[in-house]
Amino acid sequence: MQRESGFTLVELVAVMVITGIVASIAAPRFIGVDAFDARGSYSTLVSALRYAQKTAIAQRRNVYATINASTRAVCLGYTSSCSTAVIDPATQAAYAKTLSNNVTITASTTPIGFDGLGRPVPNATATFTVQNAVVPSESTRTITVEAETGYVH
Repeated sequence: MQRESGFTLVELVAVMVITGIVASIAAPRFIGVDAFDARGSYSTLVSALRYAQKTAIAQRRNVYATINASTRAVCLGYTSSCSTAVIDPATQAAYAKTLSNNVTITASTTPIGFDGLGRPVPNATATFTVQNAVVPSESTRTITVEAETGYVH
């Protein structure tokens, strides 16, 4: 008697199901990463501006957010040059963030500061735009800091 070898139908279906599950989880990680980078950079910049304002109010002193558009670096400090840095509560080091290489940042005012009442310094509306540099057709995200109130949105 000769023994036949091969895969059963159940084994083939199981392999196809597992391959489908792995592909559905892994594919989004490789497709469209640039859009996530733009959203992440936008959120990081909004968080930095809000943290600068809240720190200024809590400590009753001016806090500045300096955004370097060419290097996409954001730092918070008690001086406009960030020479005296605000401490990042997550790392206990100087507050400095680098945004994604896949975005372009433009700022109407840099550095922008907040006084002890949370108002922007200079007291004028400031706008920041985050644009996906890889996929320019993606919509531009705009951050606005309102005059008088310092409201960041």
